[in-house]
Amino acid sequence: MSLEITDTKILVFLPPPAAEKVVGHLSGLGYAAIAASTFAEAFDALRSNEFSFAIATRPDISLLRHIRTIPVINMEIFFHADPAFKTIEAAPRHFDSKAFMARVEFLSRPVSSRLNGHEADGVKGLPPGDDRMTSRWWNKAATFWRLRPKRKAQFDVQG
Repeated sequence: MSLEITDTKILVFLPPPAAEKVVGHLSGLGYAAIAASTFAEAFDALRSNEFSFAIATRPDISLLRHIRTIPVINMEIFFHADPAFKTIEAAPRHFDSKAFMARVEFLSRPVSSRLNGHEADGVKGLPPGDDRMTSRWWNKAATFWRLRPKRKAQFDVQG
């Protein structure tokens, strides 16, 4: 995995032992990560506009987004139960660090490279001029507003 580290800062809003572990790992890979374990620390950090995204658990995501609208990585989705166990509740959980780091790497890239479809770090986006995304959004909007999709040479004749 080739990393192109940018000057983005990452806010890690987790309990102190977990936050220290995540910040230590990210710092070891060259990312600028700062831990915040209380609401006051998170509030001060996000109001500074220095952070491009945050890492938190599901209950805290809405709290962070009420302070400032930024992308938030949900740590809980990277813990997977061992499928060998019959009950999910009793199964030990394993952390998918590869998927986690892929998400961190993606959000660390400049927004323009994520949106314009440039290939960066081996991740492919939409090629320039590809309107598949536009048509997908148009279809969703049309369905929502009950509009008819654009069709050439089709007439609506009701008698």
